[in-house]
Amino acid sequence: MARVIADELEILGSHGMQAHRYGAMLDMVQSGKLAPGRLVGQEISLEQSLASLMEMDRFQSVGATTITRF
Repeated sequence: MARVIADELEILGSHGMQAHRYGAMLDMVQSGKLAPGRLVGQEISLEQSLASLMEMDRFQSVGATTITRF
């Protein structure tokens, strides 16, 4: 944690949702109550990922960019 604090790094993950609640969440996805696909703004290939990464500071897209083609 010292490096996280010293370098002002961010830790991202699913902290805050207990593992025993995953089943209920997945049930909500299956029923259509939750639609995680709506968070995806763009699907790109692995080849396109470097250019996409280099352009992230321009905030030109909405939603998460997801690599779906390898």
